[in-house]
Amino acid sequence: MQPLLRQLARPRWIHCRPGAARAALQRSGVRCYVDSIDRRVSVYTLTEPQEVLSFMDRHPDSDLNTFEAALRHLSRFSQRGGHRTNAQIVEDARFHALLSGLTSRLEECDATLLSKISDSSGRFQNSTPELVDLASRLAEVVCQREDSFTARNLATVAISLSKRIRDVETVEFIRNEVLKLIDDLEPKHCNMLLEAFRRWGVFDRQLVDLLVERMTDEVDQFVPDELVEALSVLSRLGLARGFLLRRLCGLAFENLRQFTARELARMSYALARLRFLAQSNVDELVDAMRPELHRLRGSQISEFLFALSMVKATHQLETCRTLAAQYVDSEGGIPQMSGGSLIDYAWSLAAMDLVEDFEKDFRAALEETFKRKVPQNRTPLMKFFDVICALDLEYQHLKIQVPSTWRAACDEADRFEMDRLESSRLHNEVMMRFDQLQGSSKGLKWRLKMQRNGVCTPYRVDMLDEKLGIALDLEIISWPTARHLKHRLLEGKGYRMVKLEYWDWRRARSEEDQSVLLEREVTKALEANPLPLPEE
Repeated sequence: MQPLLRQLARPRWIHCRPGAARAALQRSGVRCYVDSIDRRVSVYTLTEPQEVLSFMDRHPDSDLNTFEAALRHLSRFSQRGGHRTNAQIVEDARFHALLSGLTSRLEECDATLLSKISDSSGRFQNSTPELVDLASRLAEVVCQREDSFTARNLATVAISLSKRIRDVETVEFIRNEVLKLIDDLEPKHCNMLLEAFRRWGVFDRQLVDLLVERMTDEVDQFVPDELVEALSVLSRLGLARGFLLRRLCGLAFENLRQFTARELARMSYALARLRFLAQSNVDELVDAMRPELHRLRGSQISEFLFALSMVKATHQLETCRTLAAQYVDSEGGIPQMSGGSLIDYAWSLAAMDLVEDFEKDFRAALEETFKRKVPQNRTPLMKFFDVICALDLEYQHLKIQVPSTWRAACDEADRFEMDRLESSRLHNEVMMRFDQLQGSSKGLKWRLKMQRNGVCTPYRVDMLDEKLGIALDLEIISWPTARHLKHRLLEGKGYRMVKLEYWDWRRARSEEDQSVLLEREVTKALEANPLPLPEE
């Protein structure tokens, strides 16, 4: 009889789901904490981060599951509340005490709980010394649990730790565990692991090949958000895996209506960076997005606008104008946009020759960009180098002054990347074909003497015949912008520009096919801008 009486005396809402318990409290207007055998329920009923911190401060003897629940709940508040809420949480001494309590007891955790704690701590956007200390200790404990993690838990630990630490021992442990679990990995796990190793700056060809092969085997199991994430990760890594990309694109374009507008914007952005977005695909994407196009906000707009600009979709110019106007009308306007989004927006306007139509917004985007610190990442700097060149060559009348720090950083980023690519395998292949290449145009025979990394001020080009003014650039997937803006600017200075598409070159299997492709592209450029007739 006693057990039954105890059950009847226990508050009934303790057994409700956290959401139901929270609703019950809100209806009653009661703000109380319940000491029960499951304090996690009490944590999830709290509706303010300060209440969670106060609860944990008064219950330092809680079990580890409750600590993890509190950390996860706080991370949700941080994500929903923005920068100010995040700062209030991570700077609170009670939050530091919570992290310290977790850190000191990690040895007691099993693999699943370690995975949950990693995931919860990884959801905080900014790193702090306390979060880094927790991640470092997590890594130490994780490395002691060989053969303990499931595929899901291992992927979660990897993606979470990659945000805070870069430790050789941890990376090697994760790699070895992945090799053991390769046949158990699902598409989502493969995405997370590829992104984790990208953040760590590690490119292990064997591991990447195995993960890509696993993704290819499981391609029919991708759900929409996993497919979008796969394309995004491949684009960030610059992985030119044609077979997998064709399978993913086929799956995506057969089911476009199953994606949200936000997912379609991300997918377009990734495919454009991979040089895998065809003009015919653009119309399908625009048609699929049109009913919800107005719902896009901020970076979602700049991503889709950037994708259209990358493929030079001039037949969708009205859509580009709509997106450009919608961008500045987003909540918070230009001052609230991220630096990368502002640069994508500015590049898109220049690439689609829409600067005059949106001069005020273009100025505002540049002014906001110049207020911020110069990023360390070369990718946005290389994009912005194109914008600076456009200001110098086409939009001098706007009289926009580029700060010397931004100009120097962008120039250095472009120069560094050009020097790095000069000796690449692809460049070597193209140069070998040029050594034997000759042809004729408009009755004039030509044979090019190409030099690598030629200077066409203010740009550098992959290859240049200075005497004939013929310059070639390779449209490769590791370069963050399409070449058509650069080529438009240099053609304005009198150069004959040749663009060689990466995927076209890869389809040319034999040396003869490669020579035919090169001759065709050079001839096309010479017919558009013929060589002068020789003097008699």
